[in-house]
Amino acid sequence: MEGSTIQGQSLTHDDMVRRASELVPFLREKADETEQNRSMLPEVHDRFTDSGLLRILLAPGLGGLGLGLTTQLEAVMETARGCGSTAWLHSLIGNQNYLVGWYPPEAQEEVRATETPLFTCLVMGATITANRAKGGVSLTGSWPYVSGVDQANWLMLSARDPDNEKRSLTCLIPKSSVSVTDDWYCLGMKGTGSKTVSLSEEFVPDHRILCFKEAEANGIPGAAVNKGTLYQGSPNSTVFAFAVAAPAVGLAEGAIEAYRERLETRTNARMPSAQSEWASSQRRLGRAIAQAEIARRTMLELASELMEKLESGDRISVSGRVKYRMSMVENVRICSELVYDLFCDAGTGVMMDGNALQRAFRDIHVLRSHFVILPEFAAENAGRVELGLGPTGPFV
Repeated sequence: MEGSTIQGQSLTHDDMVRRASELVPFLREKADETEQNRSMLPEVHDRFTDSGLLRILLAPGLGGLGLGLTTQLEAVMETARGCGSTAWLHSLIGNQNYLVGWYPPEAQEEVRATETPLFTCLVMGATITANRAKGGVSLTGSWPYVSGVDQANWLMLSARDPDNEKRSLTCLIPKSSVSVTDDWYCLGMKGTGSKTVSLSEEFVPDHRILCFKEAEANGIPGAAVNKGTLYQGSPNSTVFAFAVAAPAVGLAEGAIEAYRERLETRTNARMPSAQSEWASSQRRLGRAIAQAEIARRTMLELASELMEKLESGDRISVSGRVKYRMSMVENVRICSELVYDLFCDAGTGVMMDGNALQRAFRDIHVLRSHFVILPEFAAENAGRVELGLGPTGPFV
């Protein structure tokens, strides 16, 4: 893949995947402390900033690399081997950064004029209705689960159009405008800092308001200044499903590494041999390795297929979007089930705080609860499309 430049360096797909892989030992070392902090640690933030990993999908005009989706996904799968919470932020912030390139040039200029590097949070699924104001809208309300808000300098918050409640508006808001409630206490993904943010009568000008669905259909306002494929009209809901699913693959791979290490060191006074000699555990390990490899290959092959279609000018049909999303749901299911299987076979020792396999078990089950990859909704739509009935729900 053609290289992109950041801080005077020309960086390629291989460079960014290598940088992500090189961070894994550091992320593992910091994973327990990250959980205790309930947010990305400053030193982890600095390493991500220096590496450029959060700029993979960001438009070059905004200080990013503008590399492809497969680069982003492969890098996220690497960082997830080290720390699920950090990889979650890597995936979501990295994905959301590219959407800033969809906004009108005037909005992008505002973003460029503020603090760098750019870290953007996004909350989809509008439950707040905006109020119409001259030249824009006014927002009052609260938005939960804002992953990475501690590191963010801009947020994209969804709200219903006051003139049409079925129309969702995504408003670009400076971090300085929001108040943050420290309420992220969760079973897993503890270090994501996915807190609640609130606004009170915040004015948002028209140039910082975008209906993603209409932009996809009618033309991306920022396409004139950003020439990459993702900025010209990609199906953002489909890309987001890939972003949510990617950390699950790396979590599964990290769990396999932790399980294998456990097998090589665990003995039991009631058993005549080390666990590495148990046939049942050998079978579990062999199955898990194959399943994780299938999940990784599926992720990258489907992402490559998606990008090839977009680069050739194809529009992704509704049935295509539904099928991509369902594939990501199945990928996460495979990964979470293999982690569960390994966790249950590894003994009481992995139940202790700070254990990597226990952390992967908790993280991947919290990840699996995200609305984008809820299996019943995705499966229903996949079945409906196959039967010619059309999908239901707004997120297609």
